[in-house]
Amino acid sequence: MAVQQTPEPAELTAPPRRTTSTNVAAAIDLGWRVAALHALRPTALKPPSPTGGDMLLNRRSLSAADRLELEVLAIEGVAQTVGVAMQAPDRDRLLALAAVAGASPKGEEAFRAALARQHLTFEKRLWAVDEPAGKAYELGNFLSDTWNRLMRSEPEARAAELRAVFHPIRVERIKLLLDDLQARIDPVAVHAVSNHLEKWCEAVHDDARVAGLSSERFAERLPTVERQTVIWRQILTGDKEPEAWISHAKRAEVRDEVSKQLWQRYRRRWWLLVLLAAAGFGIALAYVHYKDVAPGIIGSALALLGTVGVTRATMIGALRKGAQGWGDLMWNRGLATVICRETSVLDELYPPGKS
Repeated sequence: MAVQQTPEPAELTAPPRRTTSTNVAAAIDLGWRVAALHALRPTALKPPSPTGGDMLLNRRSLSAADRLELEVLAIEGVAQTVGVAMQAPDRDRLLALAAVAGASPKGEEAFRAALARQHLTFEKRLWAVDEPAGKAYELGNFLSDTWNRLMRSEPEARAAELRAVFHPIRVERIKLLLDDLQARIDPVAVHAVSNHLEKWCEAVHDDARVAGLSSERFAERLPTVERQTVIWRQILTGDKEPEAWISHAKRAEVRDEVSKQLWQRYRRRWWLLVLLAAAGFGIALAYVHYKDVAPGIIGSALALLGTVGVTRATMIGALRKGAQGWGDLMWNRGLATVICRETSVLDELYPPGKS
């Protein structure tokens, strides 16, 4: 006797959606790298230890000269992908300055000044040849500098600097760039990052929440800001798909979130559902009472619509497409809400109700 197999639960399949375009993702990455390198302090980098246990060095443990050379060459590669390849003399100048930037504050400043000039060159060329890429480059600058500005400031001024980088005006400028690029970036990523920015802006300007954290604990937890900005970069560029941040169990919450949003959306419009139900009932009742005349009226109406190019097939197709688009929109909103919760590290910096 064959044993009946228990059917496996159906996988939750998300509707297909737009992903971040390759050029925009590369421009965000380029802006991020330039801002991060500009904030790097080569004179503060420690030389690698000759007695270290690791035979192979990682990026963060390289000497100042090697680290700067690596970053410049990485920027050169990404710039070529975006279509604004560095000119050979500019690259060679940066590499020459990188070799001595860690030896003195004067050399560090000379390297930073040359990189600032290269930044202006990138920005002007990107805006000239591809405006969306120019906006994406600025978006990468903004997101990267959210953390870098904190690191450039003095330790005792970092709390004030955190409020400055999440000032409503600056947050609104970042959200405006996201809005302008929404046709070229994954919509779930745009919604998630915009939501995070609003939450961070509210939290760092909430005096009651900030006052509950001592300066020592604040300093210990500050690196969570870097983690948050890295998450934004990974989501927006597609380095990590938004769904990769949530487990299979959490994906099941998306369906519940969609139901919750539908209820919130229509609970105050109950009269619309009643009106639609009454209209449907009236049409069905009229069809039953006048079934001899109804087919002729419907046929005449369809013939009239056909003269202007509207057919039954086009009407059905339009309704189906509209329903599918609306369903996809609601699913993406529910998915973005769940991903927002899972990718926010704000509570690690300011735990609710704790000091």
